[in-house]
Amino acid sequence: MSSVEGVERQLSLTAKGDMNYNPDVDLRFVENNSVAKYYPITGSKLNLSDGDGIWLDDKFAKAHNLGVGEDITLKFNGTKITKTIRGTGYSPEYVFEVPTKSIVPDYRTQGFAYLSHEAFPYDVQYNTMLIKTGENTSKFHNELDDVMDDYNTFLALENHGSHKTIISEIDQHMMMADMFPIIFIVVALLILLTTMARIITNQRTVIGTLKSLGFSNRKLVFHYLSYALLLTISGGVLGYILGPLLLSQLFYPSMSEFYSLPYWGPGFDVSFMEVPLVIIVLSVLFALMAIYSITSESPADALEPKAPKISKLRFISKTGLWQKLSFNLKWNIRDINRSKVRSLVTVVGIIGCTVLLICGFGMNDGMYELEHWQFTGINHYNSQIVLEDNATASQIDSIAERYNGTKVMSSTIEIKHNGIEKTTSLQSYSATGIITPNDQYENRMPYDNDSVIISIKAAQLLDVDVGDRIGWHIYGQDKWVNSTVTGISADPSTQGLVMTPHMLDDLGINFTPSTVVTYDSDIDENLAGISTVNHVDDLERSWDELTSVLYLIVGVLLVFSLVLAIIILYSLGMLSFIESERSFATLKVIGFKSKAIQKIFLTKDMFLSIIGFVIGVPLGLYVLRMMLDTAGENYFYPNTYSPLSIVYSFVIVIIVSLAVNFLLSRQIKRIDMVQSLKKSRE
Repeated sequence: MSSVEGVERQLSLTAKGDMNYNPDVDLRFVENNSVAKYYPITGSKLNLSDGDGIWLDDKFAKAHNLGVGEDITLKFNGTKITKTIRGTGYSPEYVFEVPTKSIVPDYRTQGFAYLSHEAFPYDVQYNTMLIKTGENTSKFHNELDDVMDDYNTFLALENHGSHKTIISEIDQHMMMADMFPIIFIVVALLILLTTMARIITNQRTVIGTLKSLGFSNRKLVFHYLSYALLLTISGGVLGYILGPLLLSQLFYPSMSEFYSLPYWGPGFDVSFMEVPLVIIVLSVLFALMAIYSITSESPADALEPKAPKISKLRFISKTGLWQKLSFNLKWNIRDINRSKVRSLVTVVGIIGCTVLLICGFGMNDGMYELEHWQFTGINHYNSQIVLEDNATASQIDSIAERYNGTKVMSSTIEIKHNGIEKTTSLQSYSATGIITPNDQYENRMPYDNDSVIISIKAAQLLDVDVGDRIGWHIYGQDKWVNSTVTGISADPSTQGLVMTPHMLDDLGINFTPSTVVTYDSDIDENLAGISTVNHVDDLERSWDELTSVLYLIVGVLLVFSLVLAIIILYSLGMLSFIESERSFATLKVIGFKSKAIQKIFLTKDMFLSIIGFVIGVPLGLYVLRMMLDTAGENYFYPNTYSPLSIVYSFVIVIIVSLAVNFLLSRQIKRIDMVQSLKKSRE
């Protein structure tokens, strides 16, 4: 085929390790290593002519304390082989090792290994081909069917379990990397605008003097513009260098537990410069907005103190409602009207803070809800008995009868609908009540021998609705069957089809259970046919490990939200105090107590904080939904959010606002009335 750029044959099979935990080891017997290259970590490189060596999964080797030079014995299909470990490493096909016996990869019970084709004890009958092509997947699949029709499974890279998982992780981080910096950039630019305005206002006399001495507007603009440029260029360069080096370090320890990559470190790309360049350009524009307000004035006007802005509330001030308002409210309404930009910046900053808080608490709620839903709402068993691959039907029946358990079949399948193909899973078990399919609102769904239920994530990807006909087949079998969807379920971690063994029998498919689930907690793991036993406590710990990265993100969001709120409120509060200092001095002169003036100062920022919070809540929920939707094809997050978390967010916003403004308002007691009143004439 002209579109094929590379091809590699492999014999792929699963063996049992002759060691503790009886681990499953995926063996890859290869004749070349060009399409999916094994990456050595310790020991030698993969030697395709070495019939006595084996190259192990590095994490599997560490879990079993195996090192280079030691022997390892493996059993498959009645054959036992012993090989010497030549090295350990990683494989691009196992960046994420899809769990076989638990929720998260357990390297004590699973791993992989590469061997030369000469290491196989018999004539090699290759059963897998890795193909590299630049062609569109669907088009290539059709072309392949024209030249080769005697294969069981076509698995595109985007449907590969390892690839799907790591891509979903990357997409989630990319979404946050695109979205959250916008909040900080907007707030930073608005702060720059208000800061430059304050500098220009404080130095009016200096600017007027310089203009009188003959300094051109261009020199003055460049002088004050250099201040903004110095700050933004310094911050941009430091952020460009320190951001990847420091922030990424937070995620490496937890992510490296689940993903196998040769190197964990920050990446650099020329495109990263786009962000600081955009910030610098926008900073120049925002700074010019503040600078041109005075450079356009004549020297004589610039030497005069800036006239206070007039609050244009003529219509409102004549209404009866205005007359009923307290002096405190009237004062702050006029002040907000006079300082619209500063008030807007405060509101926008609180909106950003609220969005981060809502996302942080929302993800925390989601993780807790999913764990509760997974192990209480859907799965009601206490133990999951994992069966050996060669367990006989009589052994399985004996185990199920002894522990009054329900047999469960789990298989990887391919589904077709409307020209869309997806790799997902099949779950088959009887309607005994120990596992109960739920809808997206966590309510039990009808489930009987006529049910063909598809998960909501799979239904969305395939554009499937109740009543639609879908085609599907089990990987490794070339028999395609058609089924009519009777319901759409929601499951946090298992996506695909659910049906009973009776339905499988009607479709002509053998029911081959891989696990038995039971309410019993005391299981004899030495019984024939049992590979291992997972208790609910172990599964919950595995779930906590899986979600540890998300909990870390929650912590980062909460810290960032607090830092953002403190910076915004303190910066703008200080600016507000400086601009209102003369007004506060006037109030003190006419008899207002310091506590009364403090109350006036606090009321405005509290009012703006509440407005920002009210606007930020729905926006935060929208952003949270976007974050959860990027969790990938394997996970579903329901639209649940604890109202208590909104209360927590509100309390944090109010406490931070009160604390910052209280610190600033204490300066009111130290106002020098004479000096403050003289500032308008200096």
